[in-house]
Amino acid sequence: MRFKVPQDVQREDQILWFLTLRQVILLILGFGISYVLFNSLSKQYDLNQLEVILCWVPAGIAVTIAFLKIHGISLFKFVLLQLEQFIFRQPRRRWVKHAGEPFVSMTTPFSMKTIKKQPEIEAHQEEFTTKKVHSLAKLLDSEGVPETQS
Repeated sequence: MRFKVPQDVQREDQILWFLTLRQVILLILGFGISYVLFNSLSKQYDLNQLEVILCWVPAGIAVTIAFLKIHGISLFKFVLLQLEQFIFRQPRRRWVKHAGEPFVSMTTPFSMKTIKKQPEIEAHQEEFTTKKVHSLAKLLDSEGVPETQS
């Protein structure tokens, strides 16, 4: 007997139209808080239009948390990741060319011309000619086996 295996197992199940259980719970909580706030304040006070709008702010926050995604991540997870990075991780240091103050030295500048070359260093330095470079290239191309001259 063959069964159909779902391909995207990380996706949440949709229970009500296109809404997931998490989204339904967030919307019920947000609109419930807004309704209770509006109902209790409207019984005690005569609310103007701005106060009515402010009573429904929790519902708007719940809608943004339920539906807004940033780079494919829900807003709630994104905020938690940003808090984790801000609180627990060290900041990354980035080098920016020509950023910051330039270094100014008050001493005499260092020059290579003022240093005398030592004679033992000069003895070990060889002058590379094109003939030596070509023979080295042939040796490398032949994988270390020197060619016999004919």
